[in-house]
This record gives sequence, structure tokens and C-alpha cells, in this order.
Amino acid sequence: MERTEPTPTARMDPITTGPTGTEPTATARTGPTATPRTPTGTTPPDRRFPNLARLVGPEAVGPFLAGPFGRDAFRTRLEPDTARRLFGWPELKEALAAHRLAPPRLRLEQGGADVTKGLFRSRRSRRGLLLQDIDAAVLNARLRDGATLILDAANELNPPLRALCAGLAAEFGCACQANLYACWGTSQGFDVHWDDHDVFVVQVEGRKRWALYGSTRAFPTRRDHHGEHPRPEAPTRETVLEPGDVLYLPRGYWHAAVGLGGPTLHLTIGLTRKSGSDFLHWLADHALSEPAARADLPLERDDAVLGAHLAGLISALAAEDPEALGRLYRRHVEAGQAQRPELSFPFLGETGEKPGPGARVRLSPGAARLRDGGEGEVVLSWRGTEFTVSAEMAGPLHELVDGRALAYAEVEAAASQAARPLVAGFVAEMAARGVLLIEPEPAS
Repeated sequence: MERTEPTPTARMDPITTGPTGTEPTATARTGPTATPRTPTGTTPPDRRFPNLARLVGPEAVGPFLAGPFGRDAFRTRLEPDTARRLFGWPELKEALAAHRLAPPRLRLEQGGADVTKGLFRSRRSRRGLLLQDIDAAVLNARLRDGATLILDAANELNPPLRALCAGLAAEFGCACQANLYACWGTSQGFDVHWDDHDVFVVQVEGRKRWALYGSTRAFPTRRDHHGEHPRPEAPTRETVLEPGDVLYLPRGYWHAAVGLGGPTLHLTIGLTRKSGSDFLHWLADHALSEPAARADLPLERDDAVLGAHLAGLISALAAEDPEALGRLYRRHVEAGQAQRPELSFPFLGETGEKPGPGARVRLSPGAARLRDGGEGEVVLSWRGTEFTVSAEMAGPLHELVDGRALAYAEVEAAASQAARPLVAGFVAEMAARGVLLIEPEPAS
């Protein structure tokens, strides 16, 4: 199947042009070009996965990805204060006091059952809106009785944890969410179970014993049911997590956790990664641009005719360039990831607006990479959108993609003398699109 993507070319200003592919792009083509630095597979793993390195340690990134990742349990350790900065008792108390949290996001579990009922008191606002407030007396009583407090999407409530989850999502092209579990005494919130996503358990406070049973089905999905795959009768190992400990469990790994007395708090950072099945669902929609995929199947004919028709369809799909398909699917996944806006207020990227020389420029969070484009060009991919940029900007763009912040003067200096007046327009355009973040110059 031959397919070409739409390529509008209407100019928007002297330094940017319209979309290439299916998403808007920006192009800088001014001044002499320089040879861009080409990313290679020799980049150290901890540089390519800086957020994973924060969880498992820089030296362990390569061995972890080559070994237990997606296959087996793995344990490592952070400094306890590092774990507490992600989300500790102060952050939990502030979240409960400052945010209107309600079930099912905030709930209580005990012995595998939901015991949230009665935790909230309802009232009406002066405009008649139904509101729910946590009853502190009921919450304390339930927790004393052995319930576990569960807060989903805790990463949305504390910047360090939010940045870690956003970084992991970008690195692995997946959804990433952190849930919080707090309990007192020797309670157990859930019975033995497995999750349909990979999990990093970060023990923040207290101690918990984890019983690990291994897997009984390779790569289970959300459509699988626990009852279809009986759990092992006995754990293969047990481990006690203390503040700072990190435990990785691949999806489908049976486990259970129980407190060992006193208050305990841990986070589960879940990675919901894409599977071959997800790609095939996308491929079916992608193929709809071809008449052969939209044509009726000859189900009224015999098996030989139907088989020949399907063989032709499969053959046409197989003839597609797999690398190009992979690039399109990666962009599709990245464009669909959760996005929390980070803005450059008061800088809006208005025409003629130029940051001060000491203003800091950085790339907005999201999956980003840089590759060679046409002659004298590089292509910046950010959150599934591709921007074609003059190769003379490759140096600062590499720095930005690597997560560094640059002074505006450094970005401007990378362009030729003739092109420098256009850099402000490029930066403003990218800031207006949300690609670049502009932080004001520090007050002198």
C-alpha cells in the first residue's frame, strides 16, 4: 500500500512553514547551515532514560532494561529523603485539606473490600451544587480499624512526582500514574492479585512485607480476569520494604503487601505500555485510507475466494515500510499522551515579543527527539508533532532535547549574524505553540 501524508506548505512567517505529515510543524531556513549532531545508539542508557535512572540508579539502567524489565521482579534503593520528596505525609495532609477529592479517586479498602461508604458528608453550596467533605472522625476511625487509604493519581498533586511520571511516560511512550497507599498497623488492603501494568513500588514511610508469587500468564491484558488464571499456592519469595526501597513488578506478577506495625506509606508508579495488539488496532484504522481495506469482504463466496482476498490485503499491509509505520505509530502514541500545560506567562509569544538575553528557554515536558531531515535541516519531534528546523539550530535543540535550559542569548548565538533577527520570531512561535517555555530573566 503506497501512502503519502498531506504536506501543506503555506508560509506563516520568514522562519516557519506549515505542517509536514499529519501534525503542525515549524521550519527555520535562514543563514548558513551546520552539520547536525546525529543521535546514535551509543548514548549511555542513563542519558536516554534519566527518569528511570532516578528510580533504579544510573548504573542499573542498562542491566535493568536488558534483564528484569517486563520479565521479573527487581529491587533497588533510593535515599529515604528522595522518596519523601516525591510524596510524604506533609503532601498527603495538604492534598486532603486543599483539594476536593472524592471516590473513586480517594477511597478506603480493607481485606479486598471497599469500605469507603460513610466517609463523606454531603452538603449543598449556595448555588445548589452537591459537595462532599471528608469526615475526619470517620476517616481516623476506619484507619485505626485497619483500612488502607488509597489516593489515585497522586502525581497530579505534587510537582516532583508529577515531573517523574511525565518523564517516565515520555521515555517509554506509555501512560504513567502514581497511586498512594497509607495504612496503620498490620492491615492488608488487597488480597493476592496481579496488575495489568508494570509497577514501581516506592516505600516512603514505615515498613511493609511483600509476598511475591510470580506470573502465571505472560503479558496479561486488562481483558484477562484473575479467576481465569489461578494464583500460585505459595509465594516464591518475600521481601520487606523500608523507607527508600524500590520494588519493580512486571504486569501479571502476583503479589500482596501487609504492614508490619505503625504508619506506613508507599507509592505505586504504574507504566501502562502499548502492546502489539494496540498497534494492530491502530493499523486497522490507518489502513482505512486505502480502498482495499474499505472494500467489502466476499463472505458470500467460498473459503478459497475469501482466503485469496485476505491474502491480498495482508500482503499489501506487509509491503509497507515498517520503520515508517513505527515512526507514525510512535507519533500517534505521543500525541495522545496526557498533557499538563506548562505556560510561559506573562510571555505569550506575540509577534515582535522577544525574551531578554538572560531569560531561560527550555523544552516543555513531553516525548522529544531530534533526527536528520532534508539537506541542511533537522526534524524536532515533540509530543507527536514534527517541526523541520534549519540545521544551524541543531546545537541548542540537542541541548533542549537533553533536558537543559539555555539562556536566550545562547539560542540566538547559535544562528548566523543574518539569521539572528529571525530567532526571536522562531522562539516566540514555538513558545506560542507550547513547545518552548520561557522563564523571565532573574531580577538583578
